[in-house]
Amino acid sequence: MPADVRAFLASTVQVLMLTIVIIGLTFLGIKPDPEHYFAGSLLHLKLLEDTPGSRIILVGGSNVSFGIDAELMQRTLGIPVINDGLHAGLGLAPLRELEEYIHPGDVIIISLEYNLFAYQDVMEGDPTFLSDWIEYSPPRVKYLSNPWKETPGIYAIMLQRKVNRKVNTYLFGGSLDEVRNVFVGTKYDLNGDFTGHLQDTSMDPQKIPATPYPVFNTQGDIFVFLENFHRIAQEKGAKVYFEAPASRQSNCKATGKTPMANFFKTFTERSSIPILTPFEEVCLPNKYFFDTEYHLNAQGRELRTKHLIENWLKMTTASK
Repeated sequence: MPADVRAFLASTVQVLMLTIVIIGLTFLGIKPDPEHYFAGSLLHLKLLEDTPGSRIILVGGSNVSFGIDAELMQRTLGIPVINDGLHAGLGLAPLRELEEYIHPGDVIIISLEYNLFAYQDVMEGDPTFLSDWIEYSPPRVKYLSNPWKETPGIYAIMLQRKVNRKVNTYLFGGSLDEVRNVFVGTKYDLNGDFTGHLQDTSMDPQKIPATPYPVFNTQGDIFVFLENFHRIAQEKGAKVYFEAPASRQSNCKATGKTPMANFFKTFTERSSIPILTPFEEVCLPNKYFFDTEYHLNAQGRELRTKHLIENWLKMTTASK
């Protein structure tokens, strides 16, 4: 082999080894942010692992995290209740994770935002959000829709975000509190409820866009997933229910009564999972929303939780 070729190959190996060392040191040296909103997912995981016996488990996006009071449900019903809601940007990955922690006698209440039913890419999860979630528990890569294909890209995004976080922390004087808003990972109670917004003033209702909910076209893959999840849960001795996401009156009006009703009709036709709250009770007044068309404020959270308790009791009583 010519000397110049050997020199080139040696340089290439050295560069690759240096790159691997730098990447390794970055991953080892920059730890997950303990105050990131997704840090709460470690509490959720611990609750799923450590809470014995039969539980009520609430799962979905931030409409669950912000908008259902698991502590109030537990106090009212006398049953352990876990709020496993986090962010719609994770798609169905948290439901895949939940499958591993189902106990006999569990009651699982799924509340997914409408956009997961409308768009395949939303259902599969946003790579940026997924990378943040997986950073707190690397084995979660197995919950991706296609782990072998997606994992390299997820870790590339994670590396970039670790570096960006370190740079931003320096630029903001050693703390990211200024950019977190209410999304602080230490603001979860013992049931997994997010509480960071409960003492804050709600956004002016006029500033929350009254955009239609994406209920006009539902894609079929999500119903295939939900039916498979329902089957697995039943085989493990659990019951599954669907609860509509927190829905704001102005956005419901912009969507239209017929399209909203058709969404629930389609769900009933394509899924064997019972719906808890009737369509007529789903849309809540604007005054109960915090900052988006899915996030409830303290008063809205309490109202929705009481309705959920009432409707679950009605359904379980009727089925006996």
